[in-house]
Amino acid sequence: MDGEAPSTEKQRLKILDVYKGMAIMGVIITHLVLLQNGTTGKGDDPSALVQFMFSGLFMFMVVSGYFYKPGGTYLEKVKKRVVPLVLIYVGAITAVTLVLFVYMAALGYDTSYNPFMLIFRVIVGKSLGLEIGSDEYVEASHILAPYDACIMMYYLIILALGYLIFFAIADRVLKDWRVTIVTVFVLLLISSFYIAYIKIQPPFYAHYAPMVAALLLVGALMAKYNVADIIQNGYRTKAFWIGLAVAVVCSALCLVFLPSETDIVMGKIGYYAPFNVVTIVITSLSCGMVQLYIASLFMRIPGISHLFSIMGFNVLYLYLLHMMVAKMIIAPFVTIGTDVNIPLGFMPALALAFGTIAAILVMSYIYRRIKPMILGKVRGGKAQEQ
Repeated sequence: MDGEAPSTEKQRLKILDVYKGMAIMGVIITHLVLLQNGTTGKGDDPSALVQFMFSGLFMFMVVSGYFYKPGGTYLEKVKKRVVPLVLIYVGAITAVTLVLFVYMAALGYDTSYNPFMLIFRVIVGKSLGLEIGSDEYVEASHILAPYDACIMMYYLIILALGYLIFFAIADRVLKDWRVTIVTVFVLLLISSFYIAYIKIQPPFYAHYAPMVAALLLVGALMAKYNVADIIQNGYRTKAFWIGLAVAVVCSALCLVFLPSETDIVMGKIGYYAPFNVVTIVITSLSCGMVQLYIASLFMRIPGISHLFSIMGFNVLYLYLLHMMVAKMIIAPFVTIGTDVNIPLGFMPALALAFGTIAAILVMSYIYRRIKPMILGKVRGGKAQEQ
């Protein structure tokens, strides 16, 4: 999702574009529909449906790791990958919040907030310094509502922090798959330990960085053994269908027996049970593998394959803009409160989700069409001045 430029060989892996399109659709439907309409499970434990569809968020990190290329200095890697993510994170939160704030103010919503102070709090962490799961933590999570369109944008900053760890160890641990697996579990346990026993929200959600580094390592290890390529091209083999069956069984067992106890809305991953960061990652990876096999099958259907490929190509726009666009669509017709982002029933919310995806894809298409003309005029004007 972070806009990495894959190698020539990996650019041919259409399965990853199709998968990213599937995954972002699942994340958007989860945000706009499932989490608001009684399908979240008992208490803060998400239902199997929510867990399965939301596993795409974890798999985005795996896919980012899949495109890792060894070599180069640490600073070069940070400059190329981490700095752009930080700039996008700050810029996206600022722009999306201000646009929605002005729009909602024009519709008559309360404008007594200082949006710039709220934006700063969102960037560093809405619940900075508070105990995860406390009443104050939950209250702070709603500071921007109903102007909040930044749901899950912390993904960008934890990906950036995860890269800082990943780049420091990747070339060493990836030499041996056994060392890689051990390192993955150690990193997951670090995040688990912090959340289970320290519980204080650090700046920039840094407690998730070891977990993200672990997922990046999983992706890089998969790339080492060409897993995506094998799944993409092996659908006619017996091994493909055996692998799909194993993935389905494993994901079903994980969804039923491994406790996730994760409040997806509040981002409290691994808070409610000691060390269940490990279990939710295992569950998400098993569900993600099922989705990867499904993406391989969808590749054989031209219309669906093309649509998901377009969504995969525009995955960052869809991720950053979907909540803002959805709220802008419904705000003139319903009142958006402080604790429910999308106050619609299941079917209207589902229609809104697909309408939001379509609107963002159209905006992206228009932007890509006019961008060369704008750049041409700017460059032409500079040339005339010179």
